[in-house]
Amino acid sequence: MFDAIAPRYDLLNHVLSAGIDTRWRARAIRSLRLTGRERVVDVCAGTADVALQATGAARVVGVDFAAAMLRIGLRKVRTAGQGSRITLVHGDATSLPLGDSTVDAAAVAFGIRNVERPELACREMARVLRPGGRLAILEFGVPPIPGIRTLYLWYFKYLLPLIGRSLSGHSAAYSYLPASVGTFPPPPEFARLLERSGFADVTADPLTFGIVYLYTAVRSR
Repeated sequence: MFDAIAPRYDLLNHVLSAGIDTRWRARAIRSLRLTGRERVVDVCAGTADVALQATGAARVVGVDFAAAMLRIGLRKVRTAGQGSRITLVHGDATSLPLGDSTVDAAAVAFGIRNVERPELACREMARVLRPGGRLAILEFGVPPIPGIRTLYLWYFKYLLPLIGRSLSGHSAAYSYLPASVGTFPPPPEFARLLERSGFADVTADPLTFGIVYLYTAVRSR
């Protein structure tokens, strides 16, 4: 499915979020407090938007299981002249191709809910992070404010799949999106999962009325 929608993935992200997705990623990257010396792993890297926006990192390794997404990401990396700083790897979020305690920060943007067993991916990120290393995860949520919640759920259930199908030509992918958000653990539950996975100082900050949550944490020492 992700390979099939790869050619229109970036366009749809911008259209369906009204361009706010860039600001969400920038907020997540700021939370990593990069100083220019860090090695960062971008899990579920997709087309490398996080890797390219993480200009404060010395090196970024992006990992994703969708080869077509990575091919587009590689073209973007080369066009940006970032090939020496960003490496994209075909791999599994639940078995990262990195050694223990080898990265300083980890990020996931709208990908953790697509992992069949997110607890394994979280434990893997804790494994590859050095003690004290920082984590930032962006994931969709459901706004708690009643009026906004009703409007958002209508958009998510009806309008978003219609736009997604018309622009991507894929009938299932943008019906999958609201379904996957609906089955993802609510913020308090996911925060507890992160704590069980080896993280401390876990926070879940709502962005844009709670449409998106930014989870931040540090690898336990």
